[in-house]
Amino acid sequence: MAFVVAGCGGRRSNAKVDFSQMGPSINSKRYANLEKIAAKDLKCDEELTPQYLGENQYQMIGCNVEGVYELRCKMGQCSWIPDVRARAEFDLGCSRFELQTSKLDRVTAGVAGCGKRATYRLSTMGRGYSWILNSAVAQDEVPAPVPAPPPVPAPAPADEVPVQTTL
Repeated sequence: MAFVVAGCGGRRSNAKVDFSQMGPSINSKRYANLEKIAAKDLKCDEELTPQYLGENQYQMIGCNVEGVYELRCKMGQCSWIPDVRARAEFDLGCSRFELQTSKLDRVTAGVAGCGKRATYRLSTMGRGYSWILNSAVAQDEVPAPVPAPPPVPAPAPADEVPVQTTL
């Protein structure tokens, strides 16, 4: 029975993760929480590969998908900010693979893809965070087609070309 109890709390092993290369705020408990969030978000039961992006941002990769998460801490209490593309996927009707994000400020992100764009605002939800749609979903303008140049007249056949005559 002790074996079962010892195994509780996570299905993955983070023994391969070098926390000294993962930023100042990460530890094994926070990493285990990140893995759990990312596995659910990415719908991936395989072992995820982390990559530290700097400024407490982490990319989690697995099952041919990836997500970007940020760790925010206040007075020792830390929470993971989810990947804004998870929310935008629904609002824009577009696969996360086709979405591009822009950080507009500390709590605002722009997302564009599939000819649409929207702005999201980070909101605190209890002890965690969530992205809230902060603008109407805008349809990117499709540029007007450039009119084709007028056709170049074909040269006249040789037998119709007047021949210069002398008097």
